[in-house]
Amino acid sequence: MIIIKVTNGTKEGNRMVDVKVQKVVAYCRVSSESQVDNTSIDEQRKKIEAYCISQDMELVQVFVDEGISASDTKDRKGYNDMMEYIESNDDITGIVVYKADRIHRRLKNLLILIEDELEPKKIAFISVSEKFDTSTAQGMLFLQMVGSFGEFERKIINERTKGGRIATAKNNKYAGGQVPYGYSVVDGEVTEDTAKAKIVKEVFQSFVDGDSMYKIAKRLNSEGIPTKTGKGNWTVTHIQNMLQLQTYTGKSEYNGQREQNGIEQKNVYPRLISTQLFNKTQNKINERKSN
Repeated sequence: MIIIKVTNGTKEGNRMVDVKVQKVVAYCRVSSESQVDNTSIDEQRKKIEAYCISQDMELVQVFVDEGISASDTKDRKGYNDMMEYIESNDDITGIVVYKADRIHRRLKNLLILIEDELEPKKIAFISVSEKFDTSTAQGMLFLQMVGSFGEFERKIINERTKGGRIATAKNNKYAGGQVPYGYSVVDGEVTEDTAKAKIVKEVFQSFVDGDSMYKIAKRLNSEGIPTKTGKGNWTVTHIQNMLQLQTYTGKSEYNGQREQNGIEQKNVYPRLISTQLFNKTQNKINERKSN
């Protein structure tokens, strides 16, 4: 059990003065990533509720984020709702989690939360599964040690995942990431989305036949054809990006966001248009630019 107890501005030697926890909130999160310990929301909630009962704490609210990474809090609605809640409810004296990395994986971010957000409000941070108490200097040191090992484990997982993506790409297989309009992923392989692939072919042919990008976008909008995200209307930029994407010829490049290694691949993406049509399209684009 981690208990981070804040001070009231006084110290007795090296020992912090305890703050009594009464009303608390809980935070639960499961990641979208494949983790060794990705305990379900229900299991986290049960363990937290049992702990609160055993410690005579009143659990007033539980905040949840499902399928969300811990790397960035701006996309975590549950986390942000919790921070707003404790800001507007000054009777909250503790945040309870099943495990510290459910709220922050990076030790730096966890310490910032504790020192900048919780301590000024005299709010304790409590982890049910990790059994140490940071109300003492030795306890805080142990927290930092555990956090360092957690960061090390995260980096190892990232390196293994990265290595797996590179090996998959070099074997001329789909290595993950968003697929362009016209494709979908089924059982780990890129397949042709028949309806959308038809639109891709029509866009290329229409442009080569003389239609402008603006005219093509306008027609797609008038026919009620949704964009890839289904949000907003087709624009010239949508059409231009589509017309310049060589992936539609079956030739692609794996250039992972983190790796940036530019591995050339062939037929990982099914061919939707011929190389000849693609080249005609690029010539047409260059002609219009020069004119």
